[in-house]
Amino acid sequence: MKRLQILNYSFLGLFLVLMASCSDEPISTESTQGKGVSIKLGNKLENPYSVKNMKKALENLKKSNQSAKLAADDFEITTTHLYAEFKPKNEDELNALKADSTIVLYDHPLDYEIEVNGDYYRDPTTPTDQPTPQYCALKIGQQLPDGVEKITLEELFIPDENKDGNSNKVGGKINGKTVSAALIDALVEESLRITNNLDYPNSQNKNAKTTSSKWRPAGRIQVWDDVLGDFIGVDGVKVRARRWFTTHTGIADVNGFYSCDGQFSRDANYSIDWERYDFALQDHWLNGATYNGPKKEGNWDLSLKDDKQAYYATIFSGAYFYYYKDRMGLTSPPTNSFWKRKLRIKARLENSRSSYVKVRRIWKGADISLQAWGDRSDLVFGTTIHELAHAAHREVDDSAYNSLVWKAYSSPCAPSAESCDHPGPTGASARRVMETWATTVEIVLTNLRYRSYLNNSNYSYPWNLQITKIEEQPFYTSVGYDLIDDFNQRSIYGIQRPQDRVSGYTIKQVENSLKNTNSWSEWKENVKSQNPTNPTNQYIDELFNNW
Repeated sequence: MKRLQILNYSFLGLFLVLMASCSDEPISTESTQGKGVSIKLGNKLENPYSVKNMKKALENLKKSNQSAKLAADDFEITTTHLYAEFKPKNEDELNALKADSTIVLYDHPLDYEIEVNGDYYRDPTTPTDQPTPQYCALKIGQQLPDGVEKITLEELFIPDENKDGNSNKVGGKINGKTVSAALIDALVEESLRITNNLDYPNSQNKNAKTTSSKWRPAGRIQVWDDVLGDFIGVDGVKVRARRWFTTHTGIADVNGFYSCDGQFSRDANYSIDWERYDFALQDHWLNGATYNGPKKEGNWDLSLKDDKQAYYATIFSGAYFYYYKDRMGLTSPPTNSFWKRKLRIKARLENSRSSYVKVRRIWKGADISLQAWGDRSDLVFGTTIHELAHAAHREVDDSAYNSLVWKAYSSPCAPSAESCDHPGPTGASARRVMETWATTVEIVLTNLRYRSYLNNSNYSYPWNLQITKIEEQPFYTSVGYDLIDDFNQRSIYGIQRPQDRVSGYTIKQVENSLKNTNSWSEWKENVKSQNPTNPTNQYIDELFNNW
């Protein structure tokens, strides 16, 4: 695995602290190869949910049908939502906008035909140094983030959201008045008709329902795993189903099954955003990685293999595992908050050196540049864990982490590219701490996932360094894993391997020893002093002195 990347531009050293490491539908036939396909918009559609058109539809019902008129005598069309366009001027404003998980954002307008589906959309009129506009339907009275320009495109009346637990649903109270489901269905039908948007159920769907029946978006999202030789569920992925301005969402379980939180009467557009509240994958600069699925009625099942989206799914799985599953008591990578933005992972379709960059405001783009394209599934997962471990290391002790980064990368790499490969004793010591720790987490969490969550009890992460010669691991060492395991590789593989007579430490104890660690020797002393009762403590010096 190719892991170490250095930035050698001297001017960056003045501004950045850089640490890079290493590092029932068949398989989808929709094209996901290449470096991203832009959505191509078609014609602008007449909006059936505008207050104007809904009022026309209601008047038509009253004129044409006496029973509908009587049922609608006290019924009034008022604005329930605003169709809004947000125009963030920079990354900070985009982050502030996306920090509110109650606002469902799309990077393309919602009242246009989609002529060609794709992975992203960028408004051609937007300056290249600004994020593309974001579109959504806002409930009246919804609190909005400060400082982000908002344009109201249209006032909406949406009576048929039919979201679970929503009192404002079909057959309930709307604007304080009881309205029948039949009237709402008729009203929406008429508004769709007069705006030329009355699409009928798919004739190829033998199980197509009538327009008055409801269906719940559901299905299964899976990705191929090279180790298991089978598809596995994409645990935690959020699936969105949208019809016009209403979006229902569902979260996949460990087996990939999901069920959305509402119902529709007609076809809906399925999609996946490869993100959760604390992290997001990126396709292009400031563009989230997405999968735009079909427009259909009924379940959407997706099995990903050997394409870009399968790569995204595996990276997502690594990030989701570290953030939200059993990380054995380890500190979380940076979380989304008022003071910290959502962590961004640029999923590059390259196989080179992945990296984690300590974020500064002058740095635009991703926090993690992940370049494991074409690697085996467990190595992609492990590389994701590795880079997140660097980000979490910063959370353990920010001051000590900054010190290590400066010694390991910023100071030695500023003069020239060649100097990065020869950081000197001080730089080598710091680099060894950083990369050894991230490698330890990579090994332990990947083993945990495959053995405990995927029921492969005999699995062993291939890059665990147990048979690697000392001279071949100057920075990425086995020390962290050696503290935990009970295997002495020298006794089996000979004198060129580390002497490891240490065992019994937990990975949390190893993480704790990183506090106030600014060098290899300090790490060694912290391990010893913080764990005096471990019976193998006497061999700590011997273990660390292998390097």
